[in-house]
Amino acid sequence: MKRALLGCFTALVCGVVYTASVYAEEPKTWVLSANNWQQGEGLLPDPVLKRVRSGEYTFKVVEVDPERLKQNYSTKFWQASEANAGKYDVDPKTCGLKDLSTGKMPSFYFGFPFPRIDAANDPFAACKMAWNFEAANAVAGGGGATFTLNGIDAGGEFKRIKLWLHGQGFLGRHFGPIDNPENLRGASLTGVMEPQDVDGVAGLGKRFNDWESQDQAWFYVPATRRVRRVNTATRSDPVAGLDIYADDVNCYAGKVEYYKWKLLGEGRVLAPVLSPEPVKQRWISPTRAEVAIPYFTAAYETPGAKGAPWLVVENLVMIPRPVWIIQGESEDPFYNFGKVIMYMDKELYRIWWKLVHNRAGEYFYNAMCAFHWSSNDDGSFKTVTPNMVVGVNDKTNRAAIGGRYATQFIELDFPEGHFSLQTLTHMAD
Repeated sequence: MKRALLGCFTALVCGVVYTASVYAEEPKTWVLSANNWQQGEGLLPDPVLKRVRSGEYTFKVVEVDPERLKQNYSTKFWQASEANAGKYDVDPKTCGLKDLSTGKMPSFYFGFPFPRIDAANDPFAACKMAWNFEAANAVAGGGGATFTLNGIDAGGEFKRIKLWLHGQGFLGRHFGPIDNPENLRGASLTGVMEPQDVDGVAGLGKRFNDWESQDQAWFYVPATRRVRRVNTATRSDPVAGLDIYADDVNCYAGKVEYYKWKLLGEGRVLAPVLSPEPVKQRWISPTRAEVAIPYFTAAYETPGAKGAPWLVVENLVMIPRPVWIIQGESEDPFYNFGKVIMYMDKELYRIWWKLVHNRAGEYFYNAMCAFHWSSNDDGSFKTVTPNMVVGVNDKTNRAAIGGRYATQFIELDFPEGHFSLQTLTHMAD
């Protein structure tokens, strides 16, 4: 178990850097099930639709005005995105973001770097879309949550791990740049709380703001009181033996430069969200806000529920969204995935679903990546946050659910030295 958890932390620290209101007019809602599965054709990846057809999956669909949904990003964000037009390009060799005024990676940006992309003619269109995805991830600047990883098979839950995670980003922050002496894009700190035999195992990760370096990661085991440097390619290893991977955070959690990106086409998809409306942020200090999230209850936790045991049956809705269909593939020989097909929102740049193939080119796994938006009282600050991943191994017919935290927090100013080896080694004191 301890060995599996060490792999879990190697992956997790490298993979993360970081009451709904009602509409004036009630949106149209309907249920997609085995009775009308044909309505899901062209709206779900084939392996997912297959489970709808068999009766394993049922989804509540809410049809939302696309212009209304765009308001879940702040006015400041959209204005900054428009102002970025013509400022950036990508390095053709690495897909790194390039400031045209310097020819180098920018030390800071905010908003989508590429507000307009010529998808039909630009050979680097998919790479630029990936940078827009990265920009949407970065808005909050920092935060964390306590959450669980639940392994589930036909008999129900077979493993549960409880963890906490803190992350801080240095680029793309709504409130502007902060001191960045190490030239980082992000840093993360995570620790196990349960089960008891691995309580205190912890990890630290750092991602550098350049085009070619690898992430750095360390883990700490209280029993030996030792810190060990680890290989960051383990983002593609199963987390603690579960059917979920560190690269499932946000549906992709690596550096943009780690993949070769290719645009395959476009379409529509049912996108998993807590609600189309933003959740309220509760600011408890000048730098910290708490965001309460209702629990995503699964069928295995609900007596009498029908469907696959890992089907989420409460507090999840699907919204139809236009998407780019993008392929990402790593050239790292230690990275276990082959091609990864991602369904990325055309306007909001969220990856809602992905299909994963092994190195031999065989499909084996899909992930559904759910998000929520949150807003302060006056709507001037809004951000999007991942809250759940449901990973399904279609070869073994097992799944894992990651996330489902009760509360999430936004933190604008972590204490100096928080993301450090010193903090890592003293966490069990």
